[in-house]
Amino acid sequence: MLSKQREKIDQIDREIVHLFEERMQTALQVVAIKKEHGLPVLDSGREAQVIEKVCSYLKNGTLREPLIELYTEMMRLSRAYQQQQLDK
Repeated sequence: MLSKQREKIDQIDREIVHLFEERMQTALQVVAIKKEHGLPVLDSGREAQVIEKVCSYLKNGTLREPLIELYTEMMRLSRAYQQQQLDK
């Protein structure tokens, strides 16, 4: 009954995981540049820009708040990962 939809969700999840890994790998490149230039991990202005930009990609405006939550958490995880690398 739900197998087709669950398969589709599994496929989407694989793509999300791949993109998450790619995003976090890029965050490592960012932190290397920040370290080299003595910049802080947190750039709240940049994070606000990211939130606004990704919200502009939405076709379904009712998903704005969940998308903001998703990106807020993803950026928090990214900052933590970057900080981990700095602390090594």
